[in-house]
Amino acid sequence: MLKKQIKESFFNPIFHFFPLIIFLLVDEFWGISTAWNIALPASLVLLVYVYVAHKRIFIWHLIFTVVFMAISSVAMLQFILPIPSVIQPISYKLIVFCYALFLIIFRTLIETKAFAIMSKLIPMSNNFNELYRVVWALFIGITVYISIFVALHYYPTQHSASHYKLLSNFYALIAAIYVVYEVLRVQIIRTKLGKEEWWPIVNENGKIIGSIEHSTSLWDKKKYTHPIVRALIIEKSMVFLQKNSSDDLISPGLWDTAISAHVKMGETIDQSVEKAAVERYTLNNFKYIYLSNYLYENKQEQHYAFLFVSCQNFNQAIESTSKLQTKWWTQQQIEENLNVGIFSENFKLEFDLLKRSGLLESGKCECSCKLKDVIYQQTDAVKKEQ
Repeated sequence: MLKKQIKESFFNPIFHFFPLIIFLLVDEFWGISTAWNIALPASLVLLVYVYVAHKRIFIWHLIFTVVFMAISSVAMLQFILPIPSVIQPISYKLIVFCYALFLIIFRTLIETKAFAIMSKLIPMSNNFNELYRVVWALFIGITVYISIFVALHYYPTQHSASHYKLLSNFYALIAAIYVVYEVLRVQIIRTKLGKEEWWPIVNENGKIIGSIEHSTSLWDKKKYTHPIVRALIIEKSMVFLQKNSSDDLISPGLWDTAISAHVKMGETIDQSVEKAAVERYTLNNFKYIYLSNYLYENKQEQHYAFLFVSCQNFNQAIESTSKLQTKWWTQQQIEENLNVGIFSENFKLEFDLLKRSGLLESGKCECSCKLKDVIYQQTDAVKKEQ
């Protein structure tokens, strides 16, 4: 799933322009009619490939295919329109030049429309930035070619014929090298992204609507809502807490819920909780129940938190795998220090939920409180949603 997400979120922009590039190169050596006969089937084959292999990006690619066909159809009009002979050899390139210029000038508008029509499950920012890398390369390449061609026409020499041929060969070579470069470059980037940590993006109901690389999310100006898991560990009416490091991005140096982790793409809620329990405290066969969920916004992101409680009796002391300080807190100790600035905002909210559940007083994941049945029903509901 993650590999597919990366491929769609970092779709190779050369594919959008590949039929157009084929048309340009074939037209250069064999004429516009041959270019049309080769590039059109290539565009249709590529369209089918994108539909089968990258279905969610299909609409985006289809738009470029339609534009290519429109440009190529307009170029064919040179056979019936009175076009000056000096322009005929570069007529298609002039049309492509105008197309690239249009994309550059109206980038903001095109970006707005693209984000509106595309699936919210695909973060399009990467695709859009990569697209415009190719647009600029195409624009610069076509501009240089046209400029040299016009210069050779108006300032002919006795070697003009060989200069034209040299221009064509150099133009074709550079285009081929650039296509190979982009294919390799995107593949390398995809491989690197596959090793990065990706977080789901959810809406206010906790439904996944997209994904993003975690470092991008943390430093992006826009705040995204990510699902996280949090597990309170209680025993004998005490709460086990961990003190965050001084360089923690969210709650530096504050006491916080013992188990907290972002849910990664491809992980279920259960997998995320159990993985965090093992990584933080080597707690295998970790037992827990669902308590509640809540939305919380901090300075860098928004959390859709799934809150769990573990009430198992531990036969041995819990030891953190990190160097972070841990401590068992009584309810009285927490309440006495709740407003002195030593606890994270998340934990203060969670402590209130824990008290209202009645689980803290009993010290067990069973109670005679009214919330007992609700808690267990919610636990089953959460597991069914995963």
